[in-house]
Amino acid sequence: MPAEELILSFVEAINRRDPARIVGLCTEDHQFVDAFGQVVAAENLLSAWTGYFQFMPHYHIEVERVLCDGDDVALFGHASGSLDAEDARDRSWRRPCAWRARVEGDRVSHWQVYVDTKAVFDLL
Repeated sequence: MPAEELILSFVEAINRRDPARIVGLCTEDHQFVDAFGQVVAAENLLSAWTGYFQFMPHYHIEVERVLCDGDDVALFGHASGSLDAEDARDRSWRRPCAWRARVEGDRVSHWQVYVDTKAVFDLL
């Protein structure tokens, strides 16, 4: 599968909020780097994604542009979400965002998020 297609499948799994599918698309040594630069190791991915979707039940990625250079992929667009399912309108956000990914074989080995998280913290 071409790198761009694999990464867009990865985004689809995120948008479906499917932690098992997300982890299934990752290499055994996958590294997830969050917006703060903190690295989540592969063995913690399932619990990290599960917890994030509980905290942010409407998280969604809108990809507007994809750039590929071999196995390196950059995505640009928007991320959005809400802090709870009951009162999503009052506790929602949408921000410009970028993601950097690396593909090894038929799996994602690296996923990094670049976003200003101030809007989310303002909701807390």
